[in-house]
Amino acid sequence: MGILTGVLLTAAPEANAIIIRDDVADADYVVADTDYPAVVTLFPPDDCAATLFHESHLVTVAHCAVDLVPGDSLDVGGMPGTVADVTLHPMWTDGDDYDIAVVRLEEAEQGVEPLPLYRGSDEMGSVVTLVGRGTTATGLEGESGGDSDGLLRRATNIVTNVEDLLFEVVFDMPADAAVTDLEGVGASGDSGGPVFVDVDGMPHIAGLNSFGDAPNGIGIGEYGSMDYQTRVSAFAGWVDEVVAEADDPGDTDGSGSEGTSSGGEETGSTGVGAGSSGGSSATDSGSAAETDSDSGCGCTQGGAPVPVWAMVAFGVVAVRRRRGR
Repeated sequence: MGILTGVLLTAAPEANAIIIRDDVADADYVVADTDYPAVVTLFPPDDCAATLFHESHLVTVAHCAVDLVPGDSLDVGGMPGTVADVTLHPMWTDGDDYDIAVVRLEEAEQGVEPLPLYRGSDEMGSVVTLVGRGTTATGLEGESGGDSDGLLRRATNIVTNVEDLLFEVVFDMPADAAVTDLEGVGASGDSGGPVFVDVDGMPHIAGLNSFGDAPNGIGIGEYGSMDYQTRVSAFAGWVDEVVAEADDPGDTDGSGSEGTSSGGEETGSTGVGAGSSGGSSATDSGSAAETDSDSGCGCTQGGAPVPVWAMVAFGVVAVRRRRGR
């Protein structure tokens, strides 16, 4: 993996949200908080997100979760929640790879339906829905021209590339053949926000908004820019282990989570088994990619990585979507 390694720049200073088409009314993108009660803002009013996938667990990106501490208060679908502990992926080292974490809540959330993880291996070509909150702009202005209003927005896009641990969407122009009706990408502040794929009418968490990049001459969030998501199917096995350890109070092997931690070296040692297959017309059949048993990452490996030299040759610049500071 290591996509774009060595070409990261300083993250944008403000927290931004979904970037939209310039020829579609902003009101078409805005949704009520009650439309996505399982989506939680980690640092209100508009910074980083997580999604309830289990009655007492949230999934998000590590570069957001690292700033959470036990005792932090969260609003989960209008109900109060308290962070019990945070488990960062053990191979995350403040970069783009392994950018995933699990947040355990002190109590199970009542009245908020968790959303399932996507466990398929065929994200390529799928229509996905990105959800985020904060500053917004159009593809003409890009991230740097946005304003914050705290509203929740959702946009759609098509997966254009799938790598081992990430997948990509591209912000197409309104005149492009592949553009979706509500085309959009994430921006800084959308970190950890869910990227859903529909499976039999139910949104499944297929990605977590991680970072954006663009070729020379194009700004982040402008038409032609790229948006990268942590590939949840690659880490579903590791996530399952974290939840199982938390549910087993008799865990004494030292791999359980306590406070903000890396999850231990043993955590994530198994890969992803069979799951649902995807796309906008996905079913619950299909299997995940082959487990990488040599790396110990607790992830699956599959897809065709984009070589780093190709990114550098085309002048691609990556910006990880850190918290607004």
